[in-house]
Amino acid sequence: MSEARDIDLARVAAHHGGLDLVLIAPNDPDAMLRHTRDCRAHGYRFAADPSQQLARLTGPQIRSLVDGTDLLFTNEYEHDLLLAATGWTGCDVLVRVGRWVTTLGENGVRIESATEPPLTIPAVPTAGVVDPTGTGDAFRAGFLAGLSRGTGIEQAARMGAALAGIALGSAGGQEYVFEPEEFLARLRATYGEAAAADVEQRVLAGGVGPRA
Repeated sequence: MSEARDIDLARVAAHHGGLDLVLIAPNDPDAMLRHTRDCRAHGYRFAADPSQQLARLTGPQIRSLVDGTDLLFTNEYEHDLLLAATGWTGCDVLVRVGRWVTTLGENGVRIESATEPPLTIPAVPTAGVVDPTGTGDAFRAGFLAGLSRGTGIEQAARMGAALAGIALGSAGGQEYVFEPEEFLARLRATYGEAAAADVEQRVLAGGVGPRA
């Protein structure tokens, strides 16, 4: 994990012809801080997902990770921990980020910004809960995949919730298998035919085979 601090984002960007969005995921704290600074210095859009590292970071470090991010991801516990550690109010956070995305377990996800009313997306029901490990990661994967394909925030959150529901029904954080038809069926059952049809056309039309 400590080797992450040696990754040079400018070299990565040069190799790939640019960066759409840098996800600052929970890993080596020095790497997280370095990459956040690099994003600001080079003008890369970034998303902050401090997760379990919030417990290891100081208030000033957390403030540095959050300030200027396009997307801030937390769960309910991390939401409160972030406020306590930084000394900020919720409004203080919202004026510093594009959107704050907070997963709420069985209550879905709440998306807040300084310029729009809060948006709550219901969770996708899962009949047999097997293992909650990795459901947050699955949500972010579905959410960011939606945004990368041009869906709006609400539709991206639905995709994240649907993928989180699939992960919740599998043992192990990365053992779930993505089946397009199951994914669409979950979207359709929870959010309606129009939501599923939009994802099928916009995201899955190119063909996405089963994969973990």
